[in-house]
Parts: sequence; structure tokens; C-alpha cells
Amino acid sequence: MSRSIRRGAVAATLALALAPLAAACSSGTDAATTQLKPDSAYTQVGTIKVQNLSLVPGDKDSGLVALGGALINESDQPETLKQVTLAGSTAPGAMKDKDGAASITIPARGAVYLTGEKGGPSVTFSGIREDITGKYVDVAFSFGTVGQTKLGVAVHPAEGYYAPLKPSSPPSTPPSTPVTVPTVTAPPTSTPPSGPPVSPPASGAPATGQAGGPTATGTATAQATNSSSRPPASNEPASS
Repeated sequence: MSRSIRRGAVAATLALALAPLAAACSSGTDAATTQLKPDSAYTQVGTIKVQNLSLVPGDKDSGLVALGGALINESDQPETLKQVTLAGSTAPGAMKDKDGAASITIPARGAVYLTGEKGGPSVTFSGIREDITGKYVDVAFSFGTVGQTKLGVAVHPAEGYYAPLKPSSPPSTPPSTPVTVPTVTAPPTSTPPSGPPVSPPASGAPATGQAGGPTATGTATAQATNSSSRPPASNEPASS
């Protein structure tokens, strides 16, 4: 093979290898900011560009998968990412904005980057039952204004460029300590001293007083006895 032919073959190979990167660079600062990879998924819906998508699983049997990429808003109005779903996940992705909110807002003429940076915006899926590394999995996006879009995204191992995206397992919740509630015992109820019952008076009879005290009946009897011992009143002088 001549030297000129060899040089032509090498030049053609380099051109094919660099073509995707050249296209990435032509997209402006978006590619530079997110280190665009040639095999990254890309789509657009309305004024929203979804670029550089990739999926990275967590530890084995964790069931967690994180989404990486860029969401670019070409509108003069902010856009809200309402929901992201992953085929095979048991629930929509858990979203967190940079300020900790459970939703992601893409500013007008701005972008949101999912890079795995601590404290940055993130989308994490849970409940993945199988090892999906090396596969393409459908990811669906739902936006507040422009609508929905779906595309297949490659799943990469958490190595090298993709290592920062590896999701961490949430901390386990320690078992709650049972709280012992003290038992409150009611004070004993004091019982008044017992006494002889007071019987109600019989019909037509005078009221009877309490035990041990004078009674109306006794007083009346004494008065009657005293009266009977007196001599009867008379106008006649007493006989001598």
C-alpha cells in the first residue's frame, strides 16, 4: 500500500471519529458545560431541549438508577418538569431541585444540568428489579407547557465519567423507641362516717329527731303527765 493511500485512510478514520464531537461543539456552551458524549440521547419538544441523557445504577440490589443530562429552555417563560418515568420502575422519578424543592423548574432562556453534583438538581428512580446496565431503557418526560416526550437512554456503569451520577441509597430509618406512658392512679375516694339511718315519720305521727336527742313525742308526753297531776280548776272552795 502506498504512503498516500495510508495517509488517506487515517484521515478518513479520524474524520468519522471526530464528526460527532464536532457536531457537539457546534451546539455552543451546552456541550462544553455538560461534557457531551457522542452516544448521549437527545430530543426536543417545543422549546425544550433534552440533551446528553444517561442512566447510572446504584449499588447492586439497591434498585436505584439516576438520570444525567441537560434540560435547556429556549422560551422566554420558565418551564416546569412535572414528571419523569422510567420503564421498569415502580414509581415516577424522585425529583429534587437545587433549592431542595420536589420539582424542577427550568428558567427562561436557561438550563438545568443533572450532573450528580451534591446539592444539585437530580432525578432518581427506585424499584428496578433487574440489572439494566448496558441496555437502553425508555424514559418519558412530562412538562407543564410543552407536553410530553419519550426516548431510549443508555444505562452506563458508575465508572469514570459516569461515577458522579451513581445514586446513594437513602439512609435507613432507625427503629423508633417505644415511649412508656406513666400510669396515673386516681386518689382513693373518702367515705363519710356512717351513722344510724333516719327513718321518715309514720303517717300522722310527729317527726322523730336524730338518735340521742330529745324528741317531740317525749316532750308532748311529759306535758300531758304534768297537766293530769294538777287539781282541776273549780270555783268552789276546797272542802276541809
